[in-house]
Amino acid sequence: MLEQRTRIAVLGSSAITLVLAGCGRGGSNDAPLAVGDAAVISSHLSQTAIEQQQVSLDELLTAGRALFTANFNELDGGGRPETTGTGSARARREFPENFNRISGPDSNSCAGCHNKPLVGGGGDNVANVFVLGQRFPFVNFDGGAGDDAQTHFLDDVANERNTLGMFGSGFIELLAREITTDLQAIRADAVAQAAIAGAPVTLPLSSKGIAFGTITSAANGTIDTSGVLGLDTDLVARPFHQKGVVVSLREFTNNAMNHHHGIQSAERFGLGEDDDNDGVVDELTAGDVTAATLWQATLPAPGRVLPNSGAAIAAANHGEQLFTTLGCAVCHVPDLVLENPVFTEPNPYNPAGNLRTTDVGVEVSVDLTSEGPGPHLAPEFDGSVVVHAYTDFKRHDMGPVCDNEALVQGGVPTEFFLTRKLWGTSNEPPYMHHGRALTLSEAILMHGGEAETPRDDFAALSTDDQNDVVEFLKTLQVLPQDATSNEILGPASGVIGDEPAVLAHVDQDDVDAGAYSADGLFNLGKVLFDASFNTLDGAGRPETTGTGNPRPARSLPENFNRISGPDANSCAGCHNMPRSGGGGDNVANVFVLGQAFPFVNFDASSAGDNNQSHFLDTVANERNTLGMFGSGFIELLAREMTTELQTLRDDASTTAQGSGNPVTVDLVTKGVSFGSLIANANGTFDTTGVEGVNTDLVVRPFHQKGVVVSLREFTNNAMNHHHGIQTAERFGDGDDDDNDGVTNELTVGDVTAATVYQAMLAVPGRVLPANARKRASVDRGEELFTTVGCAVCHVPTLRLESPTFSEPNPFNPAGNLRVADVPQAFTLDLTTAGAGPHLSRETDGAVLVPAYTDLKRHDMGAELDNEALVQGGVPTNQFITKKLWGFASEPPYLHNGRALTIDDAIRKHGGDAATSRDAYLALSEARRKSIVDFLKTLQTLPENSPIEVTQD
Repeated sequence: MLEQRTRIAVLGSSAITLVLAGCGRGGSNDAPLAVGDAAVISSHLSQTAIEQQQVSLDELLTAGRALFTANFNELDGGGRPETTGTGSARARREFPENFNRISGPDSNSCAGCHNKPLVGGGGDNVANVFVLGQRFPFVNFDGGAGDDAQTHFLDDVANERNTLGMFGSGFIELLAREITTDLQAIRADAVAQAAIAGAPVTLPLSSKGIAFGTITSAANGTIDTSGVLGLDTDLVARPFHQKGVVVSLREFTNNAMNHHHGIQSAERFGLGEDDDNDGVVDELTAGDVTAATLWQATLPAPGRVLPNSGAAIAAANHGEQLFTTLGCAVCHVPDLVLENPVFTEPNPYNPAGNLRTTDVGVEVSVDLTSEGPGPHLAPEFDGSVVVHAYTDFKRHDMGPVCDNEALVQGGVPTEFFLTRKLWGTSNEPPYMHHGRALTLSEAILMHGGEAETPRDDFAALSTDDQNDVVEFLKTLQVLPQDATSNEILGPASGVIGDEPAVLAHVDQDDVDAGAYSADGLFNLGKVLFDASFNTLDGAGRPETTGTGNPRPARSLPENFNRISGPDANSCAGCHNMPRSGGGGDNVANVFVLGQAFPFVNFDASSAGDNNQSHFLDTVANERNTLGMFGSGFIELLAREMTTELQTLRDDASTTAQGSGNPVTVDLVTKGVSFGSLIANANGTFDTTGVEGVNTDLVVRPFHQKGVVVSLREFTNNAMNHHHGIQTAERFGDGDDDDNDGVTNELTVGDVTAATVYQAMLAVPGRVLPANARKRASVDRGEELFTTVGCAVCHVPTLRLESPTFSEPNPFNPAGNLRVADVPQAFTLDLTTAGAGPHLSRETDGAVLVPAYTDLKRHDMGAELDNEALVQGGVPTNQFITKKLWGFASEPPYLHNGRALTIDDAIRKHGGDAATSRDAYLALSEARRKSIVDFLKTLQTLPENSPIEVTQD
C-alpha cells in the first residue's frame, strides 16, 4: 500500500498504525537516520478504505484538519509550473515566478486565508482572493505572455473578494441539497402535468418558504426557465462562493486546492497524471478530499453570544424585531428547517470533475447533530433541525454600489450576489463581498437593488434604533472552542451598536507614572495587535498615502488597495503562523514601497499610479511576513551592537584628533565584523570600509533589508501603511492628517503597549526527535551547519549583556517616541516577563541568544536579487541575515516566500553565501538531509513550554 512520495502513500488506519510502529527500526542502533525535507502530508487516505470503514470519523477529521492547515511544499506537489488555475497549459514558471498574488498560486495553506476568528473562519482583507485571475498564465500587467498578451488593470483583471468563513457549512450544503431536490421535483411535476393536460403548465418554484420564481413545461416536455429567479436554470442550489456558483464543499476544495496552492486532486486531474509537470502525481487522493470535505462539514454552526448586560440584551432583542420589520429577514431568513441532518459524501449533485455518488460503493455518513466537534444544533422531535443561518440561498440584485466587478463569473450578472449567511458574521469582519465595509452599519447602507427599501428604512430609523439592529447582529458569532451551548453570555462592551475595535486607549502619562505592569501592557498590546480596525478607529487613510503624502480622497470601494494599501485590517491578518505574532502565508505577502503611490491600478494615465508606467514586479518589492517571536531580544542585541560600534568610532575620532593622524578601527561587536572605519584628525570619517550596516553604525534589525531600528518604529510605520491607523506621535496630537474624521487614532501609550507586546513574545526554541537515530542526524546536522560555513552569518548565539528591555529605544529616529520625551523609560526583564519559554541568564547576568543571525546585511547573490526598487539605500542584492530561530514553524522561506523547502532556500543562496552553499551541495545527500533535520528543530513553541522539547 505504500509507495514513494512522487507516486503517493495511500493509507487506511491499519496501515497508518503499522507504519508508525516501524519507525526507527533497521540498521545500526546509533547510525543517523536522516529525513530532510518532507511532504507536509506524508501519507494519504484511500477512498476505498474509508468506504470499508477502515478509517474512523476521528481519523478522517484529524486528516481533514491536517490538510486544511498544511503549508504545502513542492514535495506535496505545491505549485503548478506548467498549468494555470483553470488547468490550461502555460509556459513553465519557476522560482521566483512559482507564485503570483493575482493569478496564483497565491497561498500555501487553506488556513492562510481562513483563520478569523479561528481556523476555518473568514479572512482579513490582506487575504482577499482575485477571483478569475487564475485563468491567466502569470499576471504582470505588462501585456506580455503572462497576461495572455492583453492589457489589464488591477480593477478589471479579476474580481477581488473577501474570504468567507466555513463554520456550519455542512448544514448549508445539506439545506442546498434539499432545496435542489424540492425544486427539481416541482420541475418533474410540471412536465408530468403538462403531458397529461396536453398543454403548458406553469408551477411556482418554492422550497422551505423561499420563492425561486416559476417554471413552465410544454406538453412535449420542453422547459421554459425564463421565470426562474435567484439560481441557475438547472435548479441546483449552489451555496458556496459569493456568487453562488459552487455546489459542494468537495467542489470548493478541488477548485481551491489547484487555484490557490497548485495542489491537483486525482479525481479532478486524473489518477497517475502529472498535469502541471511538477514531478508529483495524485497530489490529493479521493480519500484526502473526502477528509477535507468532512472536516469543513463538521465545523460547528455559529451561534449567539449575548452581552452580559441587561440594557445590551434589551437592545439586541429590539434590534432583532426591527430586523424583521424592516424586511431584512425576507432575504436573510432567520430559520430554515433541514429535514435530515445526516451529511452524506459525496454530494448527489456534484458536477463532473468531482467524486460522485456513482463513483462510490458506500456513501460516508455523518450526523451533524451529534458527530464532530460541538456545540451541536439539536434535532426537533421529528429529527429535523432548525438552522439559524440567515440566508435564503438565492442570488439577488444588490444595486449599483455593490456592482463594482468587471468580470462575469459563472454566468451570474455582476450586480447579483448570493445572500450572505449572517450567522458568525459579527466576528468575521470585514463585510460585503470585497471586504470594504468595516462596520455593520456600513455594510447595511451599501445594500441596494432588491434591498433598497429595507436599506432606506434602516437609514430612516433613529440613531438608537439603528444601533439596536447592529447590536442584534453583533450577537451572531462563531463560538469559542470551549463553548458548551449554541447561545452563551459574553462580556458587554458598554457600547450599543457599532463600536471601534479598540475601546480604550493607553495614556503614556500613566505608563510613565508606573500605572501599568509589563503584563498589563502586554495584554493591551495584544488587543491592538489582534484588533480588526474599523472606521470608528480611524482605519483607512482617504487623503494620504502610506508615506503620509496627500492624495485625492479615495472612498469605498477604493478605501483599500492590495498593492499600495491600506491592505489589511489587523496586524494578526499577516502575522499568524503558527499563531498571532508569527510569520505569514504567501497570501499575506507585503508589497513594500507600494505605499508611496496614491492608488495603484497599473494604469499609466492614472493619478493613482502617479502617472507612471509600472508592472507587478516593478511597482513594489514583494516580501513575505516575518515572525516576531523573540523580537525583544533582537532589538536589545541591536542596541548593544550599535552602542559598541559607535563607541569604537568615537574613541577612534578622539584618538585621531588628539594625535593629529588618521586612525583606522575594526568595527567588531559580539564577534561580528562590520568592516572598518577611518577617523580623520579633523573629526570627519571615511566610511567606505563599513560593511553590512548604515554608515551611522546604527544596527537596524527589522525588515528584511535591515532598515528599521525598533519595534516602535516598525509599529508606527505598519499601522499607517497597512491599516491607515495614524499614531499621534508620528502625525501629531489632535491632527487629522488623512481627513477621516478621527484624530489620535493610536496614542503614544497605545504604541508603547503594542511595542511591549511584541517585545515580550516568547523566544523560539527547539523540538528534538525522540528517536535516537533521528536525533543523531540532528546532532550531525548541527555540526555540519558550522563546518560548511552557515554559522559564519547565521551565528548560533550572540551574547546580550543585559536582558532588560527599556522603552523607548535610545536610537529611535524622529517621528517615534524618544528617550528625551519621557521622564523615565518603561523597563522589563525579558528573562522573566510574560509567558515562556524564557532564556536563562548566565552567572554574570548576560544571556546567550540563539537567534542564528549576525544582524548584518549581506550580498545574497544573483538569484535572490529580484527586486526592482532600492529600499532605504540598501542595494537590491543585500538582505539582513535571517534569524533562524522559529523559522521552521513559519514556512515559506526567503525574503519573498518563494522557497517552500529548507533545502530549496539553501540552494538559492549566493553572493557572500556562495562558498557555504557550494560546500553544502558538495555533501552527500544524507548529510544535506541532516543539516535540514537540524534546522527543522528550530521552532516556535507553545506558550510556557520548556525552551527545548522532545517529541516523536
